[in-house]
Amino acid sequence: MDNVQDEKILVQQVLSGDRKAFERLVRQYEALVLHIVNPMIGNLADREDLCQEIFIKVYHHLNGFEFRSRLSTWIGTIACNACINFLQKKRNVPVGDLFRGSETVLENLSNDLPPNPEDLLIKKQEASFLTTAIEQLPGVQKTVLLLFHHDDLSLEEIAQILGIPVNTVKSHLFRARKSLKSILSRISTS
Repeated sequence: MDNVQDEKILVQQVLSGDRKAFERLVRQYEALVLHIVNPMIGNLADREDLCQEIFIKVYHHLNGFEFRSRLSTWIGTIACNACINFLQKKRNVPVGDLFRGSETVLENLSNDLPPNPEDLLIKKQEASFLTTAIEQLPGVQKTVLLLFHHDDLSLEEIAQILGIPVNTVKSHLFRARKSLKSILSRISTS
């Protein structure tokens, strides 16, 4: 949902009490929220609870959204702040490097030709390599990488969501790509 007008219509529908519109909003932005929550929160049950809390916060504060940024940036900021607050409350909880669903990164690279069995096997193996490599990245690098490449957020939007300078985002993205290349080289040769 890149169009600001579409976002405004969706927000107005949600604010008018349209439950289906809120369901669309959740479906539209759940991957974004997961890309922020998963690397930061180690426990699966905590991640699920936190994602629900994030969308409840989105719902309750949506009337205060003023379209000064994209809706994805606003929701991402809420998700990041919720994770930070959660971790501060549970200081003994380790920040996990868990990631689920990296196969979707490769799905976006597929072409329009019908796949043959060999291509499917290769694609599955590549997805497995990518999942393994991404799991090894530090949490912030993983988050920045996924927000940039999977969710198509700009460096400025990621900086705003994570509350860090744009140059720091660039640095994390550079390191993530460099680490990912190194990890993938090791995995493919072993």
